[in-house]
Amino acid sequence: MDSKQSGPLFRLFKLKIAADQRADFLAAGRQNLLTSIVDEPGTLAMYATHADEAGTENRVVEVYRDAPSYDVHAHSPQFAAFRTVAKQAVVQQEVVSLTPVLLLEQPQPLQVSTNVNQVVRLLEVTVKSGQAAAYRQVLLRTMQDVLATEPGTLTLKIGYVTSAPQKWVIFAVFQDVAAEQKHSQSAAFKQYQADSQPLVSQVTSTRLFSDTLVQQGGLVFKG
Repeated sequence: MDSKQSGPLFRLFKLKIAADQRADFLAAGRQNLLTSIVDEPGTLAMYATHADEAGTENRVVEVYRDAPSYDVHAHSPQFAAFRTVAKQAVVQQEVVSLTPVLLLEQPQPLQVSTNVNQVVRLLEVTVKSGQAAAYRQVLLRTMQDVLATEPGTLTLKIGYVTSAPQKWVIFAVFQDVAAEQKHSQSAAFKQYQADSQPLVSQVTSTRLFSDTLVQQGGLVFKG
């Protein structure tokens, strides 16, 4: 981690875990997230999810206020306990460092540690060569006011892969299926689809299932 980096730290982890380690991994992750969001003011949001029925394909999204805040978390006892379990459980890992463009949360904190009604969606977008700036403008024009009109959209976090600026990530958590449907049928989202279509070459949409979701609440950042 570059301690000189300023602004929020935004990362996506893609973790494949051993099936027989799932229960220990889930419990350690839950303890890590629930403790960190209470004890660490600079840990702004952490979302632990899985993409498959067995729960071996995991996706974790993290946002920290800045590099020193990440350092606090990295040296915490709960992270040390999680890391010990993860060394046994994780068989494949990809860490995607993201440059944040739009980070939004509803005002209220979020602490969910059971797989209940929340709908989590991850979009991975590849933008055509030379179109990254135009795509960014489309996102800001259509998405920055979404949470104000959609109380069921709990968070919207958007950024591009720092090492590959043509690759973008859109991460959203909805209160329930109805809230996701409202978002997908909204004028703002339809405008986003229409305006972005000529700019993108590929979109992969993944429905994720929540394990533990936590956020401080109230985050508003535009990069």
